[in-house]
Amino acid sequence: MRSGALRIAIIYVIVALLWITLSDRALYIFHSTLTPQLYLAIGSGKGYFFVIANAIFLYKLISNDKKKLIESTKESIRADKEIKKLGHILTRVNNIIIITNENNFITWVNKAFEDFTGYQFDEVAGYAPATFFAGGETDLDLLSTIIRKKKAMEAFSAEVNCYKKDGGKFWVSGEYTPLFDDKNVFIGYIAVYNDITGLKQKEKDTIRQNEKLKEVAWLSSHEIRRPLANIIGLAGLMKTSIDLDEKIEIVERVGLSAEELDEIVHVINSKIHKEINIDAVALRHTIQ
Repeated sequence: MRSGALRIAIIYVIVALLWITLSDRALYIFHSTLTPQLYLAIGSGKGYFFVIANAIFLYKLISNDKKKLIESTKESIRADKEIKKLGHILTRVNNIIIITNENNFITWVNKAFEDFTGYQFDEVAGYAPATFFAGGETDLDLLSTIIRKKKAMEAFSAEVNCYKKDGGKFWVSGEYTPLFDDKNVFIGYIAVYNDITGLKQKEKDTIRQNEKLKEVAWLSSHEIRRPLANIIGLAGLMKTSIDLDEKIEIVERVGLSAEELDEIVHVINSKIHKEINIDAVALRHTIQ
């Protein structure tokens, strides 16, 4: 509004100076060809003409500025409504949302962030996210990569191991999007996080189960083979032996191999039952 009024004042001064200078110059040039009465009439009339013409001109300028101001006000109101609407939506979503400025300092968080992490906005405002959420098990190389991509103003995603205010660990999958103003100037990032702690725990359990299965498979393919091969070999000797003492010794050796085989099978069964019990406990915790 102030710039519009200054513009109108400057235009008015320029037009007034031009009119006074040019009209007086024209009268001076043509005064010898005009009668005294006509000269006085034109001298008086140009003042009235100037006032009327400038009144119309100023009216048009002020009307245009008023229209622009009204449109600008309406646009501002619409923008404020959109911002409030967006803020209301972001506040109600279940995903964790963090907005940072161009220096990677937190400027806004939603309610889901406060509820999930235990931190209030006033506690984290003005700090970098890693100040609070990085811990002993956080991948420092990943944090360096995130900072590098933010400096490059890239859109990217990452899975991060974080810590709550009470020290509890959790995993999130984050989508990082750079923010720009109307002049395409970088103003920060909005990061939307989805809790994937349960998924990461399942991945961990799957890896552990696969390791146990490999161990059971090794026992099955190597440890069982030895006593079983002994039993098969002794059975062949039993068929060909004619000496009673030798047969008795073969039977004793078969018994020892059978006991060894039974012990190996017992170990495998114990490992399998242990894994089943661990999975059952994990399932109960997940349901709770």
